Amino acid sequence: MPGLARDLPARLLLLDPGRGLASLARQIASMAASAGDRIRVVDIGGDILTHGDEPTLCSPFGDALTLAACHLTGVPTTVYVAGPGLDGEIGEQLLLERLPGCHPLTPDREAASAAARALAWHPSEASALWAAAVHGARGTVRSTLRLTEVSPLLYHLPLQEAIGHNPVARALVEERPATLAAAADLSHRITGIHGLEPERALTPRQEPAAGGAALLDRDVAVKSLREAAGGADHVTLRYAARVLGLTWTDIPALRDLLGTGAPLLRLG
Repeated sequence: MPGLARDLPARLLLLDPGRGLASLARQIASMAASAGDRIRVVDIGGDILTHGDEPTLCSPFGDALTLAACHLTGVPTTVYVAGPGLDGEIGEQLLLERLPGCHPLTPDREAASAAARALAWHPSEASALWAAAVHGARGTVRSTLRLTEVSPLLYHLPLQEAIGHNPVARALVEERPATLAAAADLSHRITGIHGLEPERALTPRQEPAAGGAALLDRDVAVKSLREAAGGADHVTLRYAARVLGLTWTDIPALRDLLGTGAPLLRLG
C-alpha cells in the first residue's frame, strides 16, 4: 500500500470491513462526504455483475459487500466495469449482455499511463491487462483470455442496476448481517463460494529469494515462457515471474532482463 500511495496520482484510503456491513457503509459515507458526496465503484473484469452461478466465478463476496454498503450510504453511486472479462471470472460476451444500453467510455493512453509507475512492479494481472488493452494490445493471454476491441472500454451503470444483477448484494441489503462472518456465510449459501475461508486457509510458504531474475539467461527465460504459454500472444509479468520461479518483487528486474516496459510481455 505505501508503494501504491507513492506511485498512483490519487489519495488512497483504507476501508475496514471487519465490523460488518453497517460499519463499512459508515466508513464509505464518511469518505464520500469529504469527496463531493458521490461514489464511483470501479471493477476491472466485471464479476461485480455476477449472477452467482457462473462456472468460472472465484471471488464474488468483496464486490457484493461493496455494493450493499454503498446502497446503505444513500449516496449517489455509479458502478463502472472496466475491461469486461479481463479478470477471467465472467466471459466478455456474457457481460455485454448484462450491459445493454450502456454507452462505454474509451480511456486514452495518457490516462492509462498515469498508473504506469505502479504497474511496473505491482502484480495485479487484471489492471495490467486493461492498461495494455488501452495501449492497443490485442490477442490471447495464456490460453484463457483474449484482448479484443471491447477490452479497453469502461462501462457504467447505476448502483441499483448492478445490485439487480448480484444476488449476494441483494441478500446483504435485505438481511443486513451484523458481522463480516455472517455476511460471508450468506455469500457462501448463495454461491457456494466462501469469501473468507480462502484467506483463513492461507499458510506461510517458502518463497524463492528475491533477486533471482539477475541470474537468468534471457533467451532461456523467453523459451520457458513460450512453452508455458501454449501459443498465447502475451503473458503478464506476474505470470512470467511464477513460471520462472521468481517472486512478484522480482518483476522490475524481470522487466529489465526481458527488455519490456509494457504492462504485458509480448511473446510473438
